[in-house]
Amino acid sequence: MSSAAEIDAGRIAESRAAPATRDIPDWMRVALNGTVIVVFWNHLWFSDLSDRSLLEAAESGSLLTQATFIGLGLAMAAALWRLGLERLRPLLSWPILLCAGWLALTILTSVEPLLSVRRSILLLIAAMLAAGVLVVARSARQFALTLAGSALIIVVSSFLAVALVPHLAVHSAFDVQAEPDHAGLWRGIFPHKNEAGSVMVILILVGLYVAATASRFYGWTIVVLSAIFLVGAGSKTAMATLPVILVVTNLCQVIRGRVLRVLLLVAPILAFSVISIGSVFIPPVKEVLEALLKDATFTGRSEIWQFAVENILNRPLQGWGYGAFWLTERTMYGSATISTWVNSARHAHNAFLDSALTTGFPGLVLALLAYVYGPLRDLNRIAADRRLDPTTMLFLRLWFFAMISASFESVLFNGNNPTCCMVMLAIFGLRMRTEHALVRG
Repeated sequence: MSSAAEIDAGRIAESRAAPATRDIPDWMRVALNGTVIVVFWNHLWFSDLSDRSLLEAAESGSLLTQATFIGLGLAMAAALWRLGLERLRPLLSWPILLCAGWLALTILTSVEPLLSVRRSILLLIAAMLAAGVLVVARSARQFALTLAGSALIIVVSSFLAVALVPHLAVHSAFDVQAEPDHAGLWRGIFPHKNEAGSVMVILILVGLYVAATASRFYGWTIVVLSAIFLVGAGSKTAMATLPVILVVTNLCQVIRGRVLRVLLLVAPILAFSVISIGSVFIPPVKEVLEALLKDATFTGRSEIWQFAVENILNRPLQGWGYGAFWLTERTMYGSATISTWVNSARHAHNAFLDSALTTGFPGLVLALLAYVYGPLRDLNRIAADRRLDPTTMLFLRLWFFAMISASFESVLFNGNNPTCCMVMLAIFGLRMRTEHALVRG
């Protein structure tokens, strides 16, 4: 491959170079993308989990979060306008458009329309920021170094928080929304040890990408520090899924056939879905899990899943409306089952159930098209019979992590969630690289 071709292959989202008159300086690219990534991974540092106001309905949202996303959204919109909005054209694929269209329609039928509008705006801004990062990054090396700097800020801050302000960075018996056995587990700058665990897995995947693309020293430093913090956080789901992600995605480098690659990726997603929801609704699965696992309820998630399914069946077509079910006055105080603790849950702890709950069964089908079918189709177009390059491998790993996590956390339509933001970046990255792959030939 010629030198010019190698440079072209390193581009993240560009199929042709931007005119010099529409360029923006590298320091602005790095500053904007770095800020976006840090905010994606955590924008609410040092939350006090002993504050009983956390138990109240949260329909108004966080003014700080809203201001942060609006400010970054305006900055990213200006950068995209400068560089050329035509670079976003690959994202106009039919799975993405159908899913977005149905989501917009369900806002109109929401039981809390204004709440759905506010939360959908936040999701829209997060999606624009995810796509914008890919366009603003000048090259794979710049993208990797920006991710490296952001990752070090997050993981070092988390260690410092545990060391210097443990009452705000370590779970305690006084936390109003955590189980007693969480006491002593690290959460760092994150609101919960599970979110800390998810971000640490993301940072490990980022570290591997940095090591392969820009710097082995920084990359492996990120991997080691993130792995140590992951163990301290004690997030069982994150620790269980990480080996699966690494093994399956590495096998994708060996297995070149399109059908076999799809089966290799889809099988674990289906298996985790059966293990999670099956523990409630499929008796044989429940019996096997009770025999094998110490806690077959997955830390009480089975009660939430049953509660979610009951409410899905109440509005199976249009759903309750995007962001209009959990932590609302209707759910927390207007239910006949007010005595159960699941009324105060923040989400269904299952992305597929939450999709059906908020957008109905049609929304679930369209979400599967946008989040599963589309990325797998794009991956096969990029890879064909070739070995996956490091950037494509990063997008694949981030996507696969989100799809496995979807069986235990709501990571598909939550603009406040780090995994949701990164899976949108991954899906958009795979989509954009289908066009780029054809250019590099």
